[in-house]
Amino acid sequence: MKAVCQAGYGGAEQLSVQEVPLPKLEASSVLVRIVAVSVNAGDHHMLTGRPFLIRVAVGRRAIPGMDFSGVVHAVGSGVECNFSEGDEVFGTADTKCGAFAEYISVPATNLVRKPEKVTWEEAAALPTAGMTALQSLRTGRPVETGGRVLINGASSGVGTFAVQLAKLMGANVTGVCSTANVAMVRSLGADAVVDYKKESVEQAAAAAGERYDKIIDAVGRLGWHRLLKPKGSHVAVALPNPESECVPCSLCAIACSPWCCCCLSSSKSHMFMQEVRAADMDELAKMVADGQLRPVLGLRLVGISEVPDALAGHSETLGQGHRTGKTVVSL
Repeated sequence: MKAVCQAGYGGAEQLSVQEVPLPKLEASSVLVRIVAVSVNAGDHHMLTGRPFLIRVAVGRRAIPGMDFSGVVHAVGSGVECNFSEGDEVFGTADTKCGAFAEYISVPATNLVRKPEKVTWEEAAALPTAGMTALQSLRTGRPVETGGRVLINGASSGVGTFAVQLAKLMGANVTGVCSTANVAMVRSLGADAVVDYKKESVEQAAAAAGERYDKIIDAVGRLGWHRLLKPKGSHVAVALPNPESECVPCSLCAIACSPWCCCCLSSSKSHMFMQEVRAADMDELAKMVADGQLRPVLGLRLVGISEVPDALAGHSETLGQGHRTGKTVVSL
């Protein structure tokens, strides 16, 4: 099969499309012929190996890529889930990677069926970004009807899902994005949009007399507590300076900005890490099939040869770029 292979840490120079053997089918796994893949910020961090903690905790993967959609080619002997050859599915390899290839073998628990009304590209866009948005909204203070929710990075892969999901939960949603994406974020249902190129979030909140019950930060910045209501929650999906080597310092800065919130404030910050949950992927897919949720597909490419440049260029400033929605590649 053809696969994108990663020779080392860095950029596009470390990636090449090569012929490699099909992955081994483990007893608890499913072999999937891949139809489409999407690119995540995490894929880019795995390519650059920054912060260096990734190199220690995860290591370099020979074939990068997490999220995909495709057709079941074979089922392991120990798989208890009701998957059969020919089933249309989508899922994630998570940090085990291997999705940027024509075939992948993944645990059956990382897969769900693709509804007929959901396209291959939409399904490939769902797993990591969709689960991150859904789970972050369920972290900390519950989202209530009429509650005020701010999404920083509302035009990103995670942000576009978060805006729509928060609206489905009944919240009044404010999205933060650049000028070029204001109309798109409004089209997702945002009640208010802050163009950070024209005014700061603080200026917009002061003008509207607004404070928030929940803030989802998909970009990474500090100083959110002053914008939270008492008992409000700030969920850090991204870290400030995401390629800084001092990860513990970034975590402490989030928890303790602008003071030691765990001691002096009823509002709380939560460091977030997405978990692979088949039930969440299934829930998201049903929302898309029912027309309640719309994956925003930004850059769309065709062919496995497009993956190296899409991955290397996913974040134009090494982890801090401005892709709109999800980048997807049809294989």
